[in-house]
Amino acid sequence: MSLALDSALSGLRVAQRQLDVISGNVSNSSTDGYTRKVLNQESQVVNGQTIGVLGSTITRSVDMNMQKEVWTQVSASSFYDVQSTYMSQIQAFNGPADKELSIAATIAGLQDAFVQLTNQPDDQTQMAQAVSQAKAVAKKFNDYSNMLTDMRNDTQAQLADSVIKVNDLLKKIADYNSQIKFNSAAGGSVASTQDQRDQAIKQLSDLIGITSFTRGDGVLVVQTAQGQQLADETASVLVFNPSPVNANTATAAGIYLTNGGVVTKTSSNLAAIDAGGKIGGYLAMRDATLPKYQAQLDEMAQKLAMRFDAQGVRLFTDASGGVPADTAPSTNPVTPVPYVGFSSQIQVNVQVLRDNTLIQRSTLANVSVQAGSVEFLNRIVDYAFGANEYQKAAGTVDLRVSGGVAPNNTLQNVLGLNPKGQVIGTVNIRALSPSMPLNAAAGNPYTATTDTLTVRFDTGGVNDTGDINISLAAVDAAFPSPPATSGADALVSYLNTNVIGGLAPPLNGQIGASLNQFGQLVLDSQVATTIGTGTMGADGLTYLGLKAGTTTQQNPYMDIQIGQDNPVRITVDPGDDETTLLTKLNNIPGVQASINATTGFLTIRPGPNFGGDLKITAGGILSTGGDNMVKVLFGSETPVVGVANAAFRINNLGPGAGITTGVVANGSSIIDFAQKVISAVSQEASNTASKLSDESSYRDLISKQFTDNSGVNLDEELAQLIVIQTAYSASAKTISTLNEMFEKLLGAF
Repeated sequence: MSLALDSALSGLRVAQRQLDVISGNVSNSSTDGYTRKVLNQESQVVNGQTIGVLGSTITRSVDMNMQKEVWTQVSASSFYDVQSTYMSQIQAFNGPADKELSIAATIAGLQDAFVQLTNQPDDQTQMAQAVSQAKAVAKKFNDYSNMLTDMRNDTQAQLADSVIKVNDLLKKIADYNSQIKFNSAAGGSVASTQDQRDQAIKQLSDLIGITSFTRGDGVLVVQTAQGQQLADETASVLVFNPSPVNANTATAAGIYLTNGGVVTKTSSNLAAIDAGGKIGGYLAMRDATLPKYQAQLDEMAQKLAMRFDAQGVRLFTDASGGVPADTAPSTNPVTPVPYVGFSSQIQVNVQVLRDNTLIQRSTLANVSVQAGSVEFLNRIVDYAFGANEYQKAAGTVDLRVSGGVAPNNTLQNVLGLNPKGQVIGTVNIRALSPSMPLNAAAGNPYTATTDTLTVRFDTGGVNDTGDINISLAAVDAAFPSPPATSGADALVSYLNTNVIGGLAPPLNGQIGASLNQFGQLVLDSQVATTIGTGTMGADGLTYLGLKAGTTTQQNPYMDIQIGQDNPVRITVDPGDDETTLLTKLNNIPGVQASINATTGFLTIRPGPNFGGDLKITAGGILSTGGDNMVKVLFGSETPVVGVANAAFRINNLGPGAGITTGVVANGSSIIDFAQKVISAVSQEASNTASKLSDESSYRDLISKQFTDNSGVNLDEELAQLIVIQTAYSASAKTISTLNEMFEKLLGAF
């Protein structure tokens, strides 16, 4: 009877503990982090005989692999949540596209103001509006840059708060580990403490990415995602001593993982690794994303100021009135570009604020713009806002002839563009004199067979031939008809052989006589040609289709025009060399010409300080190959090409010369670049929001699965409650029966 009573009492005690456990499960079913508790029980055996039941320790039903996955997803979603929050603020600053609030839209507004000014170039109100829009552009840069700096400093404040929370959580986790280790060794239940520890670790994973493993003594060792230990029974300490940052800050304060709070050479810097969680998100924004946006903004500001300056109006400056140079950066040694942080300083030139008319007539002292002219404004619209800085024509022929030996010591000879003068008769003289001399042809006006005409080839110097008498009788004598086909052919043969052939070189090679397809006499000459009446008189010349007078040779030329200025004709005269040509070209207002000392190639561009439309029109003289002067000089009859503005830098930007903006915009206008910058930010914000959505959805899914597997299921608990109640009732009935039997036994005495 005693054994039966002990067995029943042990059943009651275990059932009571089971009821307490179930009650706790039910009451905490909605408590965050609470896991289902189970009272393990075993039979009590003495000498091989079961004498009751014993309640063992209370344990948890937890899938630790799934628990770790939950922590990982909490870190991932927190990282992107931080990123998305800051990017949303930047998106709000730029505003929706239809509101035209972005920096790209503000710069486009400045372009519109200059376009409007070209319609009324002297209108003071239009000038003031353009300057006002320029101030709006500068302020937009300043505000954007200041916002980025404020954001970076805000991340530091958030980091400081997060570090405090991490240190507090690591201490709690270490304390929980110590309790669990002690109670496990003593055989006590550690289930509730494990719940508290897991909840602290979950909060830690929100702040930083972690990994973990459990030792045999029950201690859960927490590490960073890279394996640095954060806590076991002792807690590491994060040390963060920030100072304010700005656009010129190359390296911000690190977060060091230490033992006891003392930073040593071996202390790991979380800012140098992928820390994960909110801390990782703040570090990524502070050290990567926001500096990248700052570099994009500085690049945009410097190129805007430089492009205006290149066109002759210094519209935007730094505080000292200058425009930062476009000096290339270097990583060895580290030499950043000179315009780091320029977007926070950019302002409208003080001189322009004082005198708005400078935007119409240039801030340069040597530029002269006529009243009412839009030429200078057109340059601004086309080139400061366009993809090109200026236009140029680049030669393809070595023009270095000075000091050379004849005949290669003049440009005309080297280019193969000799002067040309042409005398063309108006009568088909071949038809007048078939098989007979010209002075014997029917209807001729000549009174004597000795009638003459004169021809003179004037070189403009000592080689002037003077008047050469040409006797028709001498023509017939030298080339009688027949056998000459006609008196006209005889005249051509006489001119080429007896007249021109007798001239001294090089003149004898610069003149020729011929009959064209219409039987008309043609005299081609590189010098001035004068026809005189001689003894035959005007009627005699008219009979030959000629008239008295001088035909001046034409030198090769090209017409050059800058903008709306009148074209200027540049000729290559006999004896000209490259120095002479450069002098002529550089005397044209608004033209800058040079010859490369190595190649001898000619370059013509507007200048010397700004762009403008360049037009080069071909001259009439052709080379032996049939090319005009422009084609010979430049290799094309349309040689003017645009020269791109300085490219937007992509790499080695920022105060440490280590930032890559990722915005590829070579050959783009300033507005195109600004739009690409805004688009890149929008795309990155969209990608971050998408990643946040994905990571958060997976976090919620895995958290639900973990709760379903490790949390309290009320239906299961109620079913278990019925089982325990039945066992409790059975044990109670056993005790009641034994009590009745005991009372009857006592009553028998």
